Amino acid sequence: MMQDQPAIETGKDILFLLTGAWDGVDGPRLCADCCLLEGALLGNPHWTDAISIVRIEYPRPRPEIIALLGEAHQNAPTLILAGETKAHILVETANDRRFLTDPIAICQQLATTYGGAQPK
Repeated sequence: MMQDQPAIETGKDILFLLTGAWDGVDGPRLCADCCLLEGALLGNPHWTDAISIVRIEYPRPRPEIIALLGEAHQNAPTLILAGETKAHILVETANDRRFLTDPIAICQQLATTYGGAQPK
């Protein structure tokens, strides 16, 4: 995890995103799904106050996500809904937590819950 990462607030929705580029077989790579969400966060800056955002490095295992959802669910991006957050989209569950991994569904959930724009 990044050194300056704040503690995870489990009283808020938690969004896990991959940080920057990593070395791929054919050169540096970026996660397109995480890039989409970074753009949505720029267009909806109020989301950054409403949720906890945790940026993690690319390599697996990803202990920050595993600690909450288990080893089988360490994809990024992942939005874990807080206990009181109403799910507006069909969600998956693991370890009694509700979560989304599709970037468009994550944007729809955040826009419906906190207001703002979403990709079409």
